[in-house]
Amino acid sequence: MKILYISSRFPYPALKGDQVILYNRLKHLSGKHDITLLTFYQNDRELKYLEQVKQYCENIETVKIGKLESICNILYLGTFSKLPFQSLYFRSNKFKQRLNRILDSADYDLVHTYLLRMAEYTRRIDKPKVLDLIDCMELNLKKRLALLKGPRKILYGEELKRIKLYEKKIVNEYDASIVVSDADRNYLDSNGAVTIPLGIDTDQFRRKLPLPHNQTIIFSGNMAYYPNENAILWFINSCFERIKRLVPGVKLKIVGINPGNNVKKYHDGKAIIVTGFVESIVDEMATSQMAIAPMQSGYGMHIKILEAMSCGLPVVTTSFGKGTISAENRVHLIVEDDSSSFAEACIGLLNNKKAAELIGQNARDLIIKEYSWGSSVVKLEKTYEAIMSKRKGIDYERKMQNFK
Repeated sequence: MKILYISSRFPYPALKGDQVILYNRLKHLSGKHDITLLTFYQNDRELKYLEQVKQYCENIETVKIGKLESICNILYLGTFSKLPFQSLYFRSNKFKQRLNRILDSADYDLVHTYLLRMAEYTRRIDKPKVLDLIDCMELNLKKRLALLKGPRKILYGEELKRIKLYEKKIVNEYDASIVVSDADRNYLDSNGAVTIPLGIDTDQFRRKLPLPHNQTIIFSGNMAYYPNENAILWFINSCFERIKRLVPGVKLKIVGINPGNNVKKYHDGKAIIVTGFVESIVDEMATSQMAIAPMQSGYGMHIKILEAMSCGLPVVTTSFGKGTISAENRVHLIVEDDSSSFAEACIGLLNNKKAAELIGQNARDLIIKEYSWGSSVVKLEKTYEAIMSKRKGIDYERKMQNFK
């Protein structure tokens, strides 16, 4: 199958959740399909990774977009347009022209649009097409809005109003809309919505050495993402002092790009270490005894949890963190929502290496069985095949109409 992928962000290095998903979709589809990728990029440094992505793509087309251009789009067009701010942010005549040229140059079997923010480019294309949402954006924003204050709350509130008018309408213009959980699919209430769970590269995210007994806790994720910052601040302020009293040698590693001052101020190089960007998240997990995901909002699936589980780490999370991961509490991970219970669960794993090892192994087994990228992409390919079959039927009916 000849597939055109359209993305708002260059997929490598895969530092953020949406990059991880896109990169692995390309990687695992490339064995059977010819893929062209049309993507924005923001910094020239990103282009040094072209070869890393080219090995999975027949062709890559890139268009640069600057922050100033994007902000001006929102400030100017936002006054006249009801489109979501994220759609306006990525508005580019150059990108649209490049897309039209690509479509004219080859006959693609299917167009895969990655994320809602890019839907304006493809909603009117008369080809089999998929909209890859990951999450239902309306549901995502509703839950995030509850945590925000001040100007940010006002801005996100306006975006939510726009998303409500846009998302459920736009999904019905595509042959299929992909989300990671049934909760997202049910909220969209669209016949074309399909649930395809996230995947993990289980060969990359695996432990080569036994679980250490070093009383080190890891939290990982893009720290510029507010729910991640909110989660770790809740843990530090509500749980960590209690853990330190009962486990004096405990260390907390906060691993991920772009930590803000609200997080960096807790770095002391001893009990709390804020790393920022690291070359290998797997190495950081390999030198940790357990992982936490104390999310205070959200739903669906968190890649950080799946990655830790794949590395055989026992994970303590909240109900928001567990989301729709099909894991059994106290078998594959531990779920606690109040601060005292969350702290006690961490203390128990730090002091009981055998219990930590057992949950970590159960977690690894579950990921291999249910959440490998191989199984995820098989479901994606079946979605493609169903779309193509349905479209062929429609095309046949159209042809028959011409003889009447």
